[in-house]
Amino acid sequence: MIIKYVTIFIAACMGGLLFTFLHFPLPWTLGPLATVMLIKLGFNRQIYWPMKIRNIGLVILGYVMGSPFTPDAGQHMVTQLPAMTILTVLTIALCLFGGYIVGKYLDLHLTTSMLGSLPGGLMQMAIVSEDVDGSDVAAVTMMQTVRVITTVFFVPFLVLHGLADHVDRISRPASNINVHQVPVLALFAVVVIGSVYVARYFKIPSPYLIAPVVATAIPVLCGIDAPVLPPVVIAVAQVCVGIRMGMAVELSNMNNWKKLVSLNFISVFMVIVSFLGIDYVFSRISNTSFITSFISTAPGGMNEMGLTALMVHADLSTVIAFQLFRLLFVLLVAVPVIKWWLCRRNKACIPYSPLE
Repeated sequence: MIIKYVTIFIAACMGGLLFTFLHFPLPWTLGPLATVMLIKLGFNRQIYWPMKIRNIGLVILGYVMGSPFTPDAGQHMVTQLPAMTILTVLTIALCLFGGYIVGKYLDLHLTTSMLGSLPGGLMQMAIVSEDVDGSDVAAVTMMQTVRVITTVFFVPFLVLHGLADHVDRISRPASNINVHQVPVLALFAVVVIGSVYVARYFKIPSPYLIAPVVATAIPVLCGIDAPVLPPVVIAVAQVCVGIRMGMAVELSNMNNWKKLVSLNFISVFMVIVSFLGIDYVFSRISNTSFITSFISTAPGGMNEMGLTALMVHADLSTVIAFQLFRLLFVLLVAVPVIKWWLCRRNKACIPYSPLE
């Protein structure tokens, strides 16, 4: 089994190198993702990659994303809270509207179209769909997969090749860890790992990413600088996550899966394009750059959008704050409200807990 792990890791790294050579965005995430999809779907080969390795990668990336939360950044985010709420609600509304149109065209149950288009976590939405009467779990999973893949590929590409001239370049500290930083890094490691166990105990959503972000941000907000990890460590973590993302892509046995994929792609694409105008207006009336606003509101995952922000030197703390706020808002507010409404409409479902 170890040989299979090593083989897929080497293949994924080759995909990352190819994407780097071709100047593709997020090469060490999207390269492994595309490689695994090609092996799995194109050559019909079984892929083996432990969830534990992916979780380790997420913990490392969570630490990286929590490190820019300086006191000034924290104060800035507090002032952005009303904007976060408005833009989050707008993102959810546009995604639900797009899902509704797709559902009407393909004659999907309203429950399926709503849960399939809600910009939350793919896994969380699949779990919720199992508990709501009338939902098609396969269709929900497919729609969520298309949303994530479309956003993960399109947004970084557009940012890097179309919008990067608008970015405000910021200086970054050196990535070489000296002897004096080892005790500090060890302290952060203990805090971050401990936070994961705490988050799992209390059943916090996405504990391997959210907990490290928060656990790293709190000491940084208190004035303790987080050592910067070497680029190779970050790249390996991205590969570990990218492999698992590629494994999650499943072609359903539904007869209309091709139409579902194509129409949902168009729906997600239109949401992203719509936010180009919305984010431009927001950037003009706030102190946030256009590139940061666009990445912050993109309906993708916090991990992928955070890496995109790192790639173009956008304001990482703002991006993570927006993405984290939307994820928690969806899980703690939007999903319970929508599920309550669907339960009343369908008159049958299992009660939902956002921490399940």
